[in-house]
Amino acid sequence: MSSALVALLIVLVGVLFAAQAPINSGLGRSTGPLAAAFVSFSVGTVALFLICLAGGTLGGLGSLGDAPAWQLTGGLIGATYVALATITISRIGAGVIAATTITGQLACSVVIDHYGWFGIEVHDVTGPRVLGLLLLLVGALAMLYSREEASSSAPVADRRERAIYVGLIFVSAVMVGFQHPINSQLATHVGDFPAGFVNFAVGTAVLCLLVFLTGKSPGLRRIGDPRFYYYLGGLIGVVVIVSSLAAVTEIGAEGLTAALVTGQLIGSLILDRFGAFGLKRIPVNAVRLAAAAALLAGTLLATG
Repeated sequence: MSSALVALLIVLVGVLFAAQAPINSGLGRSTGPLAAAFVSFSVGTVALFLICLAGGTLGGLGSLGDAPAWQLTGGLIGATYVALATITISRIGAGVIAATTITGQLACSVVIDHYGWFGIEVHDVTGPRVLGLLLLLVGALAMLYSREEASSSAPVADRRERAIYVGLIFVSAVMVGFQHPINSQLATHVGDFPAGFVNFAVGTAVLCLLVFLTGKSPGLRRIGDPRFYYYLGGLIGVVVIVSSLAAVTEIGAEGLTAALVTGQLIGSLILDRFGAFGLKRIPVNAVRLAAAAALLAGTLLATG
C-alpha cells in the first residue's frame, strides 16, 4: 500500500476520532457522562482483548511485572481526557474540543521532542516549530471565538463556564501528549497490542471506581436505552490505536500526527455544521475555516 493511500486512510480515522466525544456524550444523556466514559472504555477493553487473543499476543502480558508502575499511567490519562471530553462536548462543541486538543497535544509533544524524554529522539525547538505553536494557539482561539459568536446571547456565567471547560480540556490534552510515549515504553515490555489493552483496562478500572465513588452507578441501569451507535466510542478509540500502530512505520510519526489532525478538523467542522449526535449547529463560516487552516499549518510546522 502506498504512503499516500495510508495517509488518506489515517485522515478518515481522524474524522472518526472527532466523532468519539459527541457519541459518548449522546450515550451520557441516558447513563450520565462518567458512566458513558466507563462504558466506552469497557467496549474498547473487550475489543482489544479479542484482538490480542486472535493475534496470539496475550502472552506479552506475562512481562507486565517488568514494567515500572509509571508506564501504566497512560490509561489514567486517557480516561481523564475521555471523561472531560464527554462532559464538555455539548457545551463547547466538537470544533473547540478538536482545536484545544490539537494545541495541547502538540505543545506537549514539542517539549518532549526537545528534551528527548521517554527515549524519544531529540528535536530542537526551531523557528518553524515556534511559529507552528503560535499558529496552533491562534487557530484554537479563533475556533473558540467563532463558538462564542454563535452563542453571543448566552448569559455571561455560561460563557465563563465554557472558558473553564476549555481550560480543563487543554490541560488534559497536554497530558495526552505524554500518553503515547508512555504507552510506547510499556510496549517495549509487553508488545504493541497488549500495551493498548493494558491502557484501556487501566482506564476502565479508573472510570469504574469514579462511577461508584461519585454515586453515578444508577445510570448504568439505563445502558440499554440509547441507540446502538452510541456504543461505538470505545471501538473508535481501538481503531485509532490499531491503525496508528500499523501506519506509523509507513508514514512516520510526523505524517501520522498531521493526517490524524487533518481528519479530526474535518470531522469536527462537519459534526458542528450538522449538529450531529445532538450537538448544537454551528455554521462553517470564514472564521472557522481560517482557524482550521491555521491549526493545520501549525501542525505541519510543529511536526516538521
